[in-house]
Amino acid sequence: MHDTEVYGAWEQSRPNVTRRSYLYPLTPFGVGTAAVESLTGYISRLAAAHALETGVLIRHELRSRIPCTRGVWAGRVREVLPEYPFYMGAHTLNGVGARAQLWVSLLDQLTCVPRLDLLTALPWASTISCVHLLRPSRAWCPACYGDELSSADSAYERLLWAFHIVTVCPVHRLPLESNCPFCGRGQYVLAYRSRPGYCSRCYRWLGRASAGTCLHSELTEQIGVAEMVGVLLAAGPTLSAHFGLDLFRENVRGFVRDAGGYHRFHAGISHLQVRNWVRRTVIPRMHSLVTFSHSQNVSLIRLVTERIDRGNKPDQKCVWNAHYRVAASVVEAALQAALQAAIPPSLPEIANQLGYRSVASLKFRYPALCREIVSRRRAQMRVSNKAPVPRERIEKALLEELSKPGFTDVRVVMASVGLRSTSRLDKDFRDLRLAIAAKNATIKRRRLEASRAALIAAIEAAGATPCNDPPVPTVTEVAQRMGFATAEPLTSQFPELTTELQACRRRATQGKHRHRASERVRQRLTEALREFPPPSCAAVVRSLAGHWTQIREDFPDLWRSLRQRHAEYVREVHRTKREAFAGEVYSAVTELHRQGIYPIVPLVLAAIPHPQFHSRNMVAKAVGLARRELSIKPYEAFRGQRSSGTAVNCCTNATFAETPNGVARP
Repeated sequence: MHDTEVYGAWEQSRPNVTRRSYLYPLTPFGVGTAAVESLTGYISRLAAAHALETGVLIRHELRSRIPCTRGVWAGRVREVLPEYPFYMGAHTLNGVGARAQLWVSLLDQLTCVPRLDLLTALPWASTISCVHLLRPSRAWCPACYGDELSSADSAYERLLWAFHIVTVCPVHRLPLESNCPFCGRGQYVLAYRSRPGYCSRCYRWLGRASAGTCLHSELTEQIGVAEMVGVLLAAGPTLSAHFGLDLFRENVRGFVRDAGGYHRFHAGISHLQVRNWVRRTVIPRMHSLVTFSHSQNVSLIRLVTERIDRGNKPDQKCVWNAHYRVAASVVEAALQAALQAAIPPSLPEIANQLGYRSVASLKFRYPALCREIVSRRRAQMRVSNKAPVPRERIEKALLEELSKPGFTDVRVVMASVGLRSTSRLDKDFRDLRLAIAAKNATIKRRRLEASRAALIAAIEAAGATPCNDPPVPTVTEVAQRMGFATAEPLTSQFPELTTELQACRRRATQGKHRHRASERVRQRLTEALREFPPPSCAAVVRSLAGHWTQIREDFPDLWRSLRQRHAEYVREVHRTKREAFAGEVYSAVTELHRQGIYPIVPLVLAAIPHPQFHSRNMVAKAVGLARRELSIKPYEAFRGQRSSGTAVNCCTNATFAETPNGVARP
């Protein structure tokens, strides 16, 4: 007898099987932190995960599923994608509009990854305006990318870099870059060949190893702004349900009430803008929010998500519009104190200190004191202006400036000693004035000679290195090396040299781009010449993700052949359509003539179900040709022939006169 084996009970519960995704469920980077990934960067990484170019994934899988947001196709998916440049406005995918919402919903559905709205500014759509929120071009921190060998697989685009107000990386304390260091060209936020960490034009690595965190004093404020925006992005997953524009308005109303009214409230922005925030449904912009938070010494995240209690009583009445906001004793004491000063302050300064917008109230309440203050201030200012500046003081200042090696500005010296014009310098210190002028002329001549030598050296270096390595400097860079703020001194003094340097830089750049023209472009153009129907030049350029001017200059023969082939194909298509339409017109004319109806243009158009052309001249020409082929007489002869019969068609009872273009009119 065989041993029997006892099995366990049958499991009848259905196993928990996760939903299948159409695309890879790629996990976003940095969610819940200031370094959260952007949606455009997520799309580029998603394309790389499928071993596709970003443009291929967008065109064949994403754009064909996105309905239009405006126009006649609003709410529907277009059968043929429009030819407008999609990538020029792709930065709005990281924004707060309906377009970003559609793309987030589509990617949620295709990848089964929840809360992809955290990769955009959508969590703050009800609090921050879309105006000047995002920059249209790509920006990045090369230190965040790091070295290519160690960081190429983990590189991604931060959403923080997409904000227009953020110009500094808060981690490495370095300004963001927007031009490729190799090709010197800017980039779109999302391009056909976008790849995190790489230039979408020359495909070189944009990162570099960090040399340590360094803090520049002039970047302190910009770093604070970047950290403030980063706190907003980090708080996206934990936002409460009650935050919004109403809470922000309540906080602003509390600040204005504490200050005593709109005109006494100083926020770094106009009073009208603050009024619009409180009284209307105006969504504030990011720049205004940052300025407001700085002026009130309140963090931006608290301003829009928390109720700020500043000790206001709920039953406190607002007396902003009262005529006498300041007690009479306080006003009189301020005027008396100003009158006792050595040089009394002006009436606008006193009114501003008391909280008045103008001096009208002061003059109305205390006219005598105001007149006395004005007269005394005028007398004291006249006496102080007549006091001459000591000769020793002027001579000492001129000698000190003459001994300094740098350039001397006579106007600065005059302001430092209290002089208003150069007449006294020309009269009493002519020798020192001429010596200073000679020193300035010598410094200027030496600087110009050094600038000329620098321009010649740059031109010679550009001729010696045709491969643009190192890059040819611009005129502005040469001017900054010589100590000038702009390139205007060099362009005005050395127009030939600056023009030659610009031409050398242009030739070097063109040679570098021409050197990078790959065999892939030539192969694509050759394949396009064998395709049918022949593609247009614009379609080929879009598939190559290049610039049509560069491709046309690199491959002129292929470009000319491609354009001619497409033009011939378009002409042939139009000719075929016109012949088909002429056949339809001929059939309609034949049918009307068979029914005893004179074939005029309106009746012929009505007899064609779906006419391809609606031009009256084209239709009249086709109708006239059909009449001649069918030997149909003019309408007067046709009417005389029909009037001899007993039955007259109702469509020909009216009197018609034939126009020169073949259209009969009543």
